[in-house]
Amino acid sequence: MVRHLALAIVALAFAEAPAAAAGTDLLQWARSLPERFAVSGSKVEPTYMAAIDISRDGDVVSILGGAPAWAERSREAVAVDADGTMRHLVCPGGMACDGTPSPAGFLSTAALISKSRAGALDASIEAEPYGRFSVLCVPAEMLGISRPILDPCFEITTGAAIAQKNRFSNRFDGPSLDPASLTFATDNATTAPKEQAP
Repeated sequence: MVRHLALAIVALAFAEAPAAAAGTDLLQWARSLPERFAVSGSKVEPTYMAAIDISRDGDVVSILGGAPAWAERSREAVAVDADGTMRHLVCPGGMACDGTPSPAGFLSTAALISKSRAGALDASIEAEPYGRFSVLCVPAEMLGISRPILDPCFEITTGAAIAQKNRFSNRFDGPSLDPASLTFATDNATTAPKEQAP
């Protein structure tokens, strides 16, 4: 009888324990993102600051940037079909764009849209702060990147890939936009900066 009472107390204790945070259902979140956004920000390089513009216009995700202010910036654009197939619309000079694109870095939003349309985002992910923003850092393998070191981090209200998180240091690293420099425009409003992360 004492044993049954002890088991009942243990079961009751676990039943009343607070549940672990459920996280964000990645597929549901990706499918509910706005069809249009524009993000502008800067990325600090060792000898200059690069202006970066990322946008989504329906099925097309594009980036303009990657050079000092005095140099011509490059543009790349990837379209995502209804079944998740991706194709280059604009290819930067000097880059081979034959075959299926595998967008990474600031173009990771195209891969996110592709995988969501294919129904291949089965995960729950906790949001985390990046400056004044909340981001979801998605394991890059889920987006088709093989042997990644960096995982793309998406701003939670737009799905814009604004940062990368290093798997070894667990810090934001690599091609990441300075959160203090970011401005967002959607169909509804322009904000700079967004509300504080929880």
